[in-house]
Amino acid sequence: MAEEKTSVEAIEVMNASSDESVASMQDAVESPQDESFRCSDHAERSLQRMEFCLQNLQLTDIVLCVGDHRIPAHRLVLSACSEYFEAMFSNGLKESFQTEVVLQDIDPDCLQELVHYCYTGCLDLKEDTVELMLATSSLLQITQVTDACSKFLEKRLDPSNCIGITLFADTQSCLSLLEKAHNFTTEHFMEVVGNQEFLQLDAETFAKLIASDDLNVPNEEDVVNALITWLKFSPDARKEHVSKLLENVKLPLLPPSFVVDRIESNPLFNEDPKCKELIMEAMKFHLLPERKNTFSSARTRPRKSTVGTLCAVGGIDSSKGTESWHSFLYATSLLAFE
Repeated sequence: MAEEKTSVEAIEVMNASSDESVASMQDAVESPQDESFRCSDHAERSLQRMEFCLQNLQLTDIVLCVGDHRIPAHRLVLSACSEYFEAMFSNGLKESFQTEVVLQDIDPDCLQELVHYCYTGCLDLKEDTVELMLATSSLLQITQVTDACSKFLEKRLDPSNCIGITLFADTQSCLSLLEKAHNFTTEHFMEVVGNQEFLQLDAETFAKLIASDDLNVPNEEDVVNALITWLKFSPDARKEHVSKLLENVKLPLLPPSFVVDRIESNPLFNEDPKCKELIMEAMKFHLLPERKNTFSSARTRPRKSTVGTLCAVGGIDSSKGTESWHSFLYATSLLAFE
């Protein structure tokens, strides 16, 4: 009996001790003195340390070779900033095991700056190199830099460079920049045609430009004059494109006298069979006004800039008239009230 009593007492003591331990742990967890720590500049400090290691060639594990240039770096840092390098170093490619990687068709100066960006998040954009930087960052899939270069060019769009930027954005599949540059060109078309870039425009891009109903011109005659200027710059090389371009001009909306004097009698157009058909279509449109509906096409739809503004004035409010007006500018889809 004494032994059983002793065993029971021992168990009770152990249980009591266990309960005290649990209570002590709960108190420790719930103690208001506990706190979590977060270093607000941890990422910045870490990158600064990595940059220090790079400058002192410490722990570098890859060398990027471009021509005669050798650029040391850390695989982890490059992979964190570039999907291109991440794929190169982590998918079992041969570059994963090499200490040196040769890169082709990349500007070494741009690559050096982009490697520096991976460690610092800082990059100087310059007008004379920004397109090269955009192309390089796009290839290396460093999206933030590509977007920054795109915005840089958007801010500097001008009638003297918008065509070149449009073509560049197209080759880089930079859709946002392409849209902004194209819209700028259509909006400032009358200024664009006076610049050298316009004369160097290829036929396909020119056709796309004058096919747009958003082309901002006072009248359709200006489109024809621009087309003639472009053709005369290199008539022998460009005459094969004349019908493709003329079909994007709204000939039926031109005055008949203009069609005869500037187009029908012009050797640039009257020697091409397709152009003759387009000229005849325009003449029939005017000669047979009762059949205009049968000629309905993109060429009979006016451009937004030539339509003008629709205004509504006046109205009745209960027993008195109102002095108000509404206007709708078709070119910009802008509705105004007064």
